[in-house]
Amino acid sequence: MLVLSRRPDQKIVFPSIGVTINVLKIRGGVAKIGIDAPRELEILREEVATNQGSATSFADRPSMLVNKSQHDLRNRLNTARLAVYLAQLQIHQGDNAEAAKTLETVVEGFKEAEKIMAAQRSPQKLRALLVDDDRNERELLASCLKSFGYDVETAGDGVEALEYLQEHQLPDVVLLDMAMPVCDGPLAVRHIRQTPWMRNLKVFGVSGADPREAGVAIGPEGVDGWFKKPLDPARMIGQIRQETFGSITTV
Repeated sequence: MLVLSRRPDQKIVFPSIGVTINVLKIRGGVAKIGIDAPRELEILREEVATNQGSATSFADRPSMLVNKSQHDLRNRLNTARLAVYLAQLQIHQGDNAEAAKTLETVVEGFKEAEKIMAAQRSPQKLRALLVDDDRNERELLASCLKSFGYDVETAGDGVEALEYLQEHQLPDVVLLDMAMPVCDGPLAVRHIRQTPWMRNLKVFGVSGADPREAGVAIGPEGVDGWFKKPLDPARMIGQIRQETFGSITTV
């Protein structure tokens, strides 16, 4: 808990979000508060903020914070910033007790922001279904994917793959070999795209041939990307992550 009775230069540090609060000096009804913060957290004196109308500028200006957790982070930081303005006003008016309560809100806001940042730093674990009739290639590639943090299930042909998809929660991505017995890659792709509840599944073709030679399109009716053998595992995994959270492109 941060209160106004703290000695000068005592700090509260939030390392995950790069914020440090430092009570520099308290004299009479005036307190000097230092805040080191990222550029996303704009700190202004209350009168400057009022003149510039900046109380909403942080939320209104374009930002790279687009997903829900980033939106929550922005809200937490904005709340903390507004609490700083209020505390400065209360101190200026000599209401130190209320200012102390407001500064507690600042601290809590930064704590919540730190939790959100800690969660964002944890890499998202993707679930993959790997389909290949060659056992050695299948096991080697599965081990490679697991070493990069993937949860991996395998299937030996298109029939096994489709049965898995029907009986289990859909994975984040399917890596599908094209030349397989029983049900090859192109046939499995057509079945996936024609099935409403799985048609948006991310599917990547894996083959020694080009997509045209394999008879598979790149796009909504075909595969989301194409990896040609021999594979570069690191490049492939990087591309999968990019395409899984981005738009469809040809590899």
